[in-house]
Amino acid sequence: MIKDQTLDIAMDEEVEEVEVSDADIRRLALGFIHEAWEEGLSHGIDSAAMAHAALFTAMMDLVSMFGEEAVTKFAEEIPTRVARGDYSLDRNLH
Repeated sequence: MIKDQTLDIAMDEEVEEVEVSDADIRRLALGFIHEAWEEGLSHGIDSAAMAHAALFTAMMDLVSMFGEEAVTKFAEEIPTRVARGDYSLDRNLH
């Protein structure tokens, strides 16, 4: 996990280093993915194709960083996480 890193933020003509948390980085990353997703949809690519490409890219990247065994273990937990609502936008947090 990334903890208390810095990001280079372009503001006008200057670049400023800003400390960010892991949650900040994840929100920023999700924003970039969302923008790319919207761009793909705007070019006529259907949502299922975007999802497939995103999952393939994510799994490929995870395997290159952590190896097949670790990613296999992660993937085995996905059905439980889906059933638990981890990927549902309208889930209730207790």
